[in-house]
Amino acid sequence: MKKILLSFCFFANLASANTIDAIAIVVDKEPITTYDINEKMEKLHLSKNEALQVLINEKMEKSQMKKFGIFTSELELDNAINNMLSQNNITLDMLKADLKTKGQTYEQFRENFKKDLEKRKLYDQIISTTKIDYSDIGAKKFFEQHQDKFSIFTEIAVKIYTSKNIKFLESLKSSKKTMLKGENAILTPENADPRLLSLLSQVSTGDFSPILNSKNGYQIYKVESKSGIQAPEFEQVKNDVLNAYVSEQRQNYIQDYFDKLRSKINIEYLR
Repeated sequence: MKKILLSFCFFANLASANTIDAIAIVVDKEPITTYDINEKMEKLHLSKNEALQVLINEKMEKSQMKKFGIFTSELELDNAINNMLSQNNITLDMLKADLKTKGQTYEQFRENFKKDLEKRKLYDQIISTTKIDYSDIGAKKFFEQHQDKFSIFTEIAVKIYTSKNIKFLESLKSSKKTMLKGENAILTPENADPRLLSLLSQVSTGDFSPILNSKNGYQIYKVESKSGIQAPEFEQVKNDVLNAYVSEQRQNYIQDYFDKLRSKINIEYLR
Protein backbone atom coordinates (compact mmCIF):
# COMPACT_ATOMS: atom_id res chain seq x y z
CA MET A 1 0.00 0.00 0.00
CA LYS A 2 2.90 2.35 0.77
CA LYS A 3 4.38 1.81 -2.69
CA ILE A 4 1.07 2.65 -4.36
CA LEU A 5 0.71 5.80 -2.23
CA LEU A 6 4.27 6.90 -3.01
CA SER A 7 3.70 6.36 -6.72
CA PHE A 8 0.52 8.41 -6.58
CA CYS A 9 2.30 11.26 -4.78
CA PHE A 10 5.12 11.22 -7.32
CA PHE A 11 2.76 11.50 -10.28
CA ALA A 12 0.66 14.13 -8.49
CA ASN A 13 3.76 16.25 -7.86
CA LEU A 14 4.89 15.75 -11.46
CA ALA A 15 1.50 16.84 -12.75
CA SER A 16 1.60 19.90 -10.47
CA ALA A 17 5.09 20.83 -11.72
CA ASN A 18 4.00 20.43 -15.34
CA THR A 19 1.00 22.67 -14.69
CA ILE A 20 3.17 25.34 -13.07
CA ASP A 21 5.53 25.37 -16.05
CA ALA A 22 2.93 24.76 -18.76
CA ILE A 23 2.91 26.92 -21.89
CA ALA A 24 0.20 29.55 -21.42
CA ILE A 25 0.67 31.74 -24.53
CA VAL A 26 2.61 31.58 -27.77
CA VAL A 27 3.63 34.94 -29.26
CA ASP A 28 4.87 34.67 -32.83
CA LYS A 29 6.18 31.15 -32.10
CA GLU A 30 7.78 32.33 -28.82
CA PRO A 31 6.28 30.50 -25.77
CA ILE A 32 5.33 32.09 -22.45
CA THR A 33 4.90 29.64 -19.58
CA THR A 34 2.85 29.94 -16.42
CA TYR A 35 6.18 29.92 -14.56
CA ASP A 36 7.31 32.97 -16.58
CA ILE A 37 4.12 34.79 -15.63
CA ASN A 38 4.39 33.97 -11.92
CA GLU A 39 8.08 34.91 -11.84
CA LYS A 40 7.39 38.29 -13.49
CA MET A 41 4.50 38.96 -11.09
CA GLU A 42 6.72 38.29 -8.08
CA LYS A 43 9.80 40.11 -9.37
CA LEU A 44 8.04 43.31 -10.50
CA HIS A 45 5.07 43.18 -8.08
CA LEU A 46 2.55 43.12 -10.93
CA SER A 47 -0.91 41.68 -11.39
CA LYS A 48 -1.22 38.65 -13.64
CA ASN A 49 -2.52 40.72 -16.55
CA GLU A 50 0.22 43.35 -16.13
CA ALA A 51 2.91 40.64 -16.04
CA LEU A 52 1.41 39.06 -19.13
CA GLN A 53 1.52 42.33 -21.06
CA VAL A 54 5.19 42.84 -20.10
CA LEU A 55 6.04 39.33 -21.30
CA ILE A 56 4.13 39.75 -24.55
CA ASN A 57 6.03 42.98 -25.20
CA GLU A 58 9.33 41.21 -24.51
CA LYS A 59 8.46 38.43 -26.95
CA MET A 60 7.47 40.96 -29.62
CA GLU A 61 10.79 42.74 -29.10
CA LYS A 62 12.62 39.43 -29.42
CA SER A 63 10.83 38.61 -32.68
CA GLN A 64 11.72 42.05 -34.06
CA MET A 65 15.37 41.59 -33.07
CA LYS A 66 15.38 38.41 -35.13
CA LYS A 67 13.72 40.25 -38.02
CA PHE A 68 16.34 43.02 -38.02
CA GLY A 69 19.25 40.68 -37.24
CA ILE A 70 20.13 42.44 -34.00
CA PHE A 71 22.70 40.78 -31.73
CA THR A 72 25.63 41.73 -29.49
CA SER A 73 29.00 39.99 -29.53
CA GLU A 74 31.01 39.45 -26.35
CA LEU A 75 33.62 41.96 -27.57
CA GLU A 76 30.95 44.60 -28.21
CA LEU A 77 29.45 43.93 -24.78
CA ASP A 78 32.88 44.28 -23.11
CA ASN A 79 33.47 47.59 -24.90
CA ALA A 80 30.02 48.92 -23.93
CA ILE A 81 30.56 48.03 -20.27
CA ASN A 82 34.04 49.59 -20.29
CA ASN A 83 32.59 52.79 -21.77
CA MET A 84 29.92 52.85 -19.06
CA LEU A 85 32.56 52.39 -16.36
CA SER A 86 34.67 55.18 -17.84
CA GLN A 87 31.71 57.59 -18.06
CA ASN A 88 30.82 56.94 -14.42
CA ASN A 89 34.48 57.10 -13.30
CA ILE A 90 34.38 53.68 -11.61
CA THR A 91 36.41 50.49 -11.97
CA LEU A 92 35.22 46.96 -12.70
CA ASP A 93 36.10 45.92 -9.14
CA MET A 94 34.01 48.81 -7.77
CA LEU A 95 31.09 47.73 -9.94
CA LYS A 96 31.35 44.11 -8.77
CA ALA A 97 31.48 45.23 -5.14
CA ASP A 98 28.39 47.39 -5.66
CA LEU A 99 26.55 44.50 -7.33
CA LYS A 100 27.43 42.24 -4.40
CA THR A 101 25.75 44.62 -1.95
CA LYS A 102 22.61 44.39 -4.10
CA GLY A 103 22.71 40.59 -4.16
CA GLN A 104 23.46 40.48 -7.88
CA THR A 105 26.28 38.67 -9.69
CA TYR A 106 28.41 40.22 -12.40
CA GLU A 107 27.18 37.52 -14.82
CA GLN A 108 23.57 38.59 -14.17
CA PHE A 109 24.58 42.21 -14.70
CA ARG A 110 26.23 41.35 -18.04
CA GLU A 111 23.14 39.49 -19.21
CA ASN A 112 20.82 42.38 -18.27
CA PHE A 113 23.22 44.93 -19.79
CA LYS A 114 23.26 42.91 -23.02
CA LYS A 115 19.45 42.83 -23.14
CA ASP A 116 19.27 46.60 -22.61
CA LEU A 117 21.91 47.18 -25.28
CA GLU A 118 20.02 45.09 -27.82
CA LYS A 119 16.75 46.78 -26.91
CA ARG A 120 18.33 50.20 -27.57
CA LYS A 121 19.59 48.90 -30.92
CA LEU A 122 16.09 47.71 -31.78
CA TYR A 123 14.50 51.03 -30.83
CA ASP A 124 17.11 52.93 -32.85
CA GLN A 125 16.36 50.68 -35.82
CA ILE A 126 12.63 51.35 -35.47
CA ILE A 127 13.16 55.10 -35.07
CA SER A 128 15.33 55.16 -38.20
CA THR A 129 12.16 54.50 -40.22
CA THR A 130 10.55 57.80 -39.17
CA LYS A 131 11.46 61.49 -39.19
CA ILE A 132 12.09 63.18 -35.85
CA ASP A 133 11.45 66.93 -35.57
CA TYR A 134 14.44 68.71 -34.00
CA SER A 135 13.25 72.25 -34.82
CA ASP A 136 13.16 75.12 -32.34
CA ILE A 137 9.61 75.86 -33.51
CA GLY A 138 8.42 72.39 -32.58
CA ALA A 139 10.33 72.45 -29.27
CA LYS A 140 8.85 75.84 -28.34
CA LYS A 141 5.33 74.64 -29.07
CA PHE A 142 6.01 71.58 -26.91
CA PHE A 143 7.30 73.87 -24.14
CA GLU A 144 4.16 76.01 -24.25
CA GLN A 145 1.98 72.90 -23.97
CA HIS A 146 4.00 71.38 -21.12
CA GLN A 147 5.33 74.31 -19.09
CA ASP A 148 4.57 72.43 -15.86
CA LYS A 149 7.27 69.88 -16.78
CA PHE A 150 9.94 72.58 -16.74
CA SER A 151 8.76 74.77 -13.87
CA ILE A 152 10.70 74.46 -10.62
CA PHE A 153 9.86 75.18 -7.01
CA THR A 154 12.24 77.62 -5.34
CA GLU A 155 11.75 76.14 -1.86
CA ILE A 156 11.43 72.39 -1.30
CA ALA A 157 11.30 70.87 2.18
CA VAL A 158 12.73 67.35 2.14
CA LYS A 159 13.80 64.52 4.38
CA ILE A 160 17.05 62.97 3.13
CA TYR A 161 17.85 59.31 3.80
CA THR A 162 21.42 58.13 3.24
CA SER A 163 22.79 54.60 3.22
CA LYS A 164 25.65 52.58 1.74
CA ASN A 165 23.21 49.71 1.23
CA ILE A 166 20.87 50.49 -1.66
CA LYS A 167 18.46 47.76 -0.54
CA PHE A 168 17.55 49.79 2.57
CA LEU A 169 16.49 52.70 0.36
CA GLU A 170 14.67 50.47 -2.11
CA SER A 171 12.74 49.00 0.81
CA LEU A 172 11.95 52.49 2.11
CA LYS A 173 10.60 53.52 -1.29
CA SER A 174 8.30 50.51 -1.53
CA SER A 175 7.13 50.19 2.08
CA LYS A 176 7.76 53.74 3.35
CA LYS A 177 9.10 52.20 6.58
CA THR A 178 12.72 52.24 7.69
CA MET A 179 15.04 52.27 10.70
CA LEU A 180 17.14 54.95 8.99
CA LYS A 181 17.08 58.45 10.44
CA GLY A 182 16.23 61.10 7.87
CA GLU A 183 17.87 64.53 7.71
CA ASN A 184 15.50 67.49 7.33
CA ALA A 185 16.51 70.18 4.84
CA ILE A 186 15.10 73.13 2.92
CA LEU A 187 16.43 73.21 -0.64
CA THR A 188 16.58 76.48 -2.58
CA PRO A 189 18.41 77.76 -5.67
CA GLU A 190 21.05 79.17 -3.30
CA ASN A 191 22.02 75.86 -1.67
CA ALA A 192 21.02 73.12 -4.13
CA ASP A 193 21.94 71.99 -7.61
CA PRO A 194 19.35 73.30 -10.13
CA ARG A 195 19.13 69.76 -11.60
CA LEU A 196 18.16 68.38 -8.19
CA LEU A 197 15.52 71.10 -7.73
CA SER A 198 14.17 70.32 -11.19
CA LEU A 199 13.99 66.60 -10.38
CA LEU A 200 12.31 67.10 -7.00
CA SER A 201 9.86 69.60 -8.49
CA GLN A 202 8.37 66.71 -10.45
CA VAL A 203 7.99 64.51 -7.35
CA SER A 204 4.59 64.70 -5.66
CA THR A 205 4.43 65.87 -2.05
CA GLY A 206 4.76 62.85 0.24
CA ASP A 207 6.52 60.76 -2.41
CA PHE A 208 10.16 59.76 -2.81
CA SER A 209 12.71 60.70 -5.44
CA PRO A 210 14.64 58.09 -7.42
CA ILE A 211 17.66 56.71 -5.54
CA LEU A 212 20.70 58.88 -6.25
CA ASN A 213 24.43 58.38 -5.84
CA SER A 214 26.15 60.44 -3.16
CA LYS A 215 29.58 60.84 -1.59
CA ASN A 216 28.50 58.62 1.31
CA GLY A 217 26.78 55.92 -0.74
CA TYR A 218 23.18 56.42 -1.86
CA GLN A 219 20.48 58.95 -1.06
CA ILE A 220 16.74 59.22 -1.44
CA TYR A 221 14.66 62.37 -0.88
CA LYS A 222 11.16 62.44 0.54
CA VAL A 223 9.38 65.63 -0.54
CA GLU A 224 7.57 67.14 2.47
CA SER A 225 6.37 70.38 0.87
CA LYS A 226 6.99 72.69 -2.10
CA SER A 227 6.46 76.40 -2.62
CA GLY A 228 7.47 79.32 -4.82
CA ILE A 229 6.90 77.83 -8.26
CA GLN A 230 8.94 79.49 -11.00
CA ALA A 231 8.34 79.13 -14.73
CA PRO A 232 11.53 79.65 -16.75
CA GLU A 233 11.82 81.30 -20.15
CA PHE A 234 12.11 78.97 -23.15
CA GLU A 235 15.70 80.04 -23.87
CA GLN A 236 16.76 79.20 -20.31
CA VAL A 237 15.73 75.55 -20.66
CA LYS A 238 15.92 75.19 -24.44
CA ASN A 239 18.21 72.14 -24.38
CA ASP A 240 16.11 70.34 -21.77
CA VAL A 241 12.95 71.09 -23.74
CA LEU A 242 14.45 69.83 -26.99
CA ASN A 243 15.60 66.62 -25.30
CA ALA A 244 12.14 66.05 -23.81
CA TYR A 245 10.46 66.88 -27.13
CA VAL A 246 12.62 64.41 -29.07
CA SER A 247 12.24 61.77 -26.35
CA GLU A 248 8.44 62.04 -26.46
CA GLN A 249 8.41 61.70 -30.24
CA ARG A 250 10.58 58.58 -30.01
CA GLN A 251 8.43 57.04 -27.28
CA ASN A 252 5.20 57.77 -29.15
CA TYR A 253 6.51 56.30 -32.39
CA ILE A 254 7.83 53.15 -30.69
CA GLN A 255 4.52 52.72 -28.82
CA ASP A 256 2.59 53.14 -32.07
CA TYR A 257 4.91 50.67 -33.83
CA PHE A 258 4.29 47.94 -31.24
CA ASP A 259 0.55 48.70 -31.00
CA LYS A 260 0.28 48.08 -34.75
CA LEU A 261 2.50 45.01 -34.48
CA ARG A 262 0.33 43.58 -31.70
CA SER A 263 -2.74 43.85 -33.94
CA LYS A 264 -0.96 41.85 -36.67
CA ILE A 265 1.18 39.38 -34.75
CA ASN A 266 -0.04 35.86 -33.99
CA ILE A 267 -0.81 35.55 -30.27
CA GLU A 268 -2.25 32.17 -29.24
CA TYR A 269 -3.74 31.80 -25.76
CA LEU A 270 -3.55 28.20 -24.51
CA ARG A 271 -4.49 28.66 -20.83
